[in-house]
Amino acid sequence: MKFSRGIAAALGGLLLGLAAPPAVVPMAEWLVLPGLAVWFSIAVSNQRALRSSYIFGCVYMAWFSWSVRHVMLPAYLAIVLVGGLYFLLGTAAVRAAPKRMRTLAFAIAVGGTFWLRAMMPEIHYPHGQPCHALWQWPSLMRIVTVGGEPLMNALLGLVAATGFELFSSWRVAAPAWRPSLARFWGALGLAGLAVVTGHLLGASVAPTEARSVRVALIEPGYHPTEIWDAGENWWKVYERLVAERLVAPTIEILEGGSHPDLILWPESSLLDAPFLASDIEDGRAALMSGTFPESSTRLVLGASVKVGDVVSPGALLVELQRGRVLQYQGKQRLVPGGEFLPFVSWLPESWADSIRMAFQRALGTPANCRPGTPRAPMQTSAGVPFGAMLCYDNAFPEPAAAQVASGAEFLVVLSNEAWYRGGAELTQLVAMTVVRALENSVPIVRCTLDGHSVAVGQDGQVLAGLEIAPAPQSQARILQVSIDRATGAIPPMAWLRRTCGAFLGLLVALGAAHSVWRWVRIRAASKALPAAASSGQSGADSGGS
Repeated sequence: MKFSRGIAAALGGLLLGLAAPPAVVPMAEWLVLPGLAVWFSIAVSNQRALRSSYIFGCVYMAWFSWSVRHVMLPAYLAIVLVGGLYFLLGTAAVRAAPKRMRTLAFAIAVGGTFWLRAMMPEIHYPHGQPCHALWQWPSLMRIVTVGGEPLMNALLGLVAATGFELFSSWRVAAPAWRPSLARFWGALGLAGLAVVTGHLLGASVAPTEARSVRVALIEPGYHPTEIWDAGENWWKVYERLVAERLVAPTIEILEGGSHPDLILWPESSLLDAPFLASDIEDGRAALMSGTFPESSTRLVLGASVKVGDVVSPGALLVELQRGRVLQYQGKQRLVPGGEFLPFVSWLPESWADSIRMAFQRALGTPANCRPGTPRAPMQTSAGVPFGAMLCYDNAFPEPAAAQVASGAEFLVVLSNEAWYRGGAELTQLVAMTVVRALENSVPIVRCTLDGHSVAVGQDGQVLAGLEIAPAPQSQARILQVSIDRATGAIPPMAWLRRTCGAFLGLLVALGAAHSVWRWVRIRAASKALPAAASSGQSGADSGGS
């Protein structure tokens, strides 16, 4: 029986995993509700709920994170084993609630635990949230305009839990049918109200006519290992790839008569020594001067920026005609294990350096970057403000919201996702782009090293994109798109998007703590009873003698 419960939990985790982007079969995204319902059934069960929840969570994490193994197998195993603990935490919080409130407690647990995993210091991992499953249904995802990913996750959990109770009532007449039906319709009503409210908030920042901008992105289609595996000749390979896959396509765009407002190159385009922030600010930084035809087009590319003694991945805005670097943005959210090593800074310096060197030998780049500081939006040659984000910035709400709040009318994302070798994470990051577009009601253009390069409208619809084509590819690919600018102001109720996750996370932590405290008291009481009985028996024996 114990074995069968473990198998059932694993199948439930797989069910939820099948819903995660990219849904591997048509309409698989809707399995998110049955998957969450299975977790709820485990959480309220009286049969090893905590252990089964951990198995459920580990299987789910293992499924949607599978392609991380290409980067580093120990990191993949850590994601699975640590990620399962959040499901255990959520179940503990549900079990602390009164039985009549467990559907609401489960909704809080879903919203809170996924927020905690996404925001946990040093080991933040925002992939695989339930709401990402519905990224191809942006009209329904308007809930994130109201309360971000945490609110939509919570409402999906509420619908799943009340749906399970309704099914249980129909099947075994427990709980009662009418209250179960009322709770289910109430959950659907709340979700529907959030969707409608999101549409109204999004409409409040709708673009006006004749406010479009033209963007061309270049996807070079090579893998960084092509450079690092060249050994002593790596610099020659790097220069050749930049010339063939980035410079030549840029010239092709401009000489072909198309003069977009922006041309995008992905993250890690340039591996030269870091550009000094002071040189950029003083107008002394330049690159590839005289390489490109005369044009008002500006280029945004990924490189490293040095601010004082701190080096950060950054996005540079370049005036193509003169090659002058005009502005830069630093990466706000670094990748754990790739750009910094979690908890290594807590170790003695000699140990930390040894570990960083081991990672550099494995990945080709040092994992000792520092996050950049927020800066004002960049501008096209026509003066249109826009925000530039680097890769993982796209996965979190703050970097995008800060740029839009500062006046950005559209966003661009420069990313290097070649490490996943065409895996599920590529589509997951597009799903996050849809969320960012809906949260802020702005269009976003993603330019990646080998996929998934897309343009997303402010309504969350994918306007255009290149099919995923894992590196190495024989040549670069180009995507040109015209997007409507937004107003440069985020929708109302931004306070709810900022606070919803933290509030739900706090409730989960308090519920789990209460569950642990109750377990400790029960254990203490169960140990005290035999001792008291033994003491009473000894007294009786003494009195009888």
